[in-house]
Amino acid sequence: MNFEKELKKIVEKYVDVAKKQSKATSVDDLVKDEATIARLNRIYDTKDVLEDLYDMYEEDTELNARVKKYSLGTVFAEVYSLNNCYIEYYNSGDDDWLVWINDALDQDFPLEYAK
Repeated sequence: MNFEKELKKIVEKYVDVAKKQSKATSVDDLVKDEATIARLNRIYDTKDVLEDLYDMYEEDTELNARVKKYSLGTVFAEVYSLNNCYIEYYNSGDDDWLVWINDALDQDFPLEYAK
């Protein structure tokens, strides 16, 4: 699996859906469409979170193992969802953001290990 390539495809699909859901018919309308702008921001924030977790914190988060078990699309959907706080943890600036994300990953995407 090529993480970056697959992530790019997922982001493109989410962006296409956001554009189709928008009622904007011009760039001027799009700038005023706060809901679409919020969706696009969340899509790209999700992409940033996953890229950083994969590139810099893979050892801590075991993201690759989670993606192999659950699929990148499933992980992306959960991180993107408004029903959790991955993006908010990441953007919080708090020193414990990675601990909170790890706790959320463990809850949403548990990895079973033999004891």
